[in-house]
Amino acid sequence: MTFAKLIYDQYGIELSEKEKEWFAFDGKELKGSILAGNKRGEAVALAVRHEDRVVYQMSFFNGSKESEVAAVRTMLKAPLISHKLTMDALHFKPNTLIPINLAGGIFLVSLKNNQSELLAEMEFCSKHISPVYPYQSKVEKGHGREDQRNYWSYNIEKEYIDKRWKKAGFKYLIKVQRDRTICNRNTYSRQIAYFLTNEKVQNQANAMELYQAVRRHWQVETANNARDCILKEDKLRCIFTDTNRTMALCRTLAIKILNQADVKNRCELMDYYADHFDECISFLKRINFL
Repeated sequence: MTFAKLIYDQYGIELSEKEKEWFAFDGKELKGSILAGNKRGEAVALAVRHEDRVVYQMSFFNGSKESEVAAVRTMLKAPLISHKLTMDALHFKPNTLIPINLAGGIFLVSLKNNQSELLAEMEFCSKHISPVYPYQSKVEKGHGREDQRNYWSYNIEKEYIDKRWKKAGFKYLIKVQRDRTICNRNTYSRQIAYFLTNEKVQNQANAMELYQAVRRHWQVETANNARDCILKEDKLRCIFTDTNRTMALCRTLAIKILNQADVKNRCELMDYYADHFDECISFLKRINFL
């Protein structure tokens, strides 16, 4: 779309070839586009920078006909493909990971039951290989719960992995254990997650970067709430594909602009500018939007 190109040409992120940055891929359904009798509608795949949750690129797909996997692959081009990328288990596929590795990019991807044989092998490795660079987070308190995370790295370069994964260049397994207590119910749960990466973990700082990338990927997934809470994306009811996609682009642009306002309560700012249009125009001029 011409509008999309305009947004990313004028307000996009400039990527350095020398300094690789972390980006998360995440999909979001445009719920208001779901037609009667259908379970899926229009959706957007986002490439979001970990550091500030700014959208670098978007790709659209129809969930009832198309796949988020294919939409993400359309974004795996230079320069993004050579950066550091986190993905959920949906994208744990040779045709997604191998091009990243061959392009010199780094991936950190969640491993779950959709790759059951490989998951079983990695669970075995985590029990029989000595971990390196372990880390235990501080107890985090908030929203009526307490969370603590433990991280371990395992060198799997010499372990047997099916030949179809050879060019993916798997080097390390990352294991994350999250212990959670719901305070008002006094209930406890433990969740264990596995990730594979083609990054070679050489020291504690290197390991900590990967552990932080795991955490930031989860945070990016929750950041999509801003599109609903601030801009009411899911409340828009529209059956026209082009309208849904254009409005999604407008929301991305609006969030980019709001981020430049450097305020904590963006909903409050939106309400204020709705009542004080002249000040909204002044703000847009200050950030060189107008």
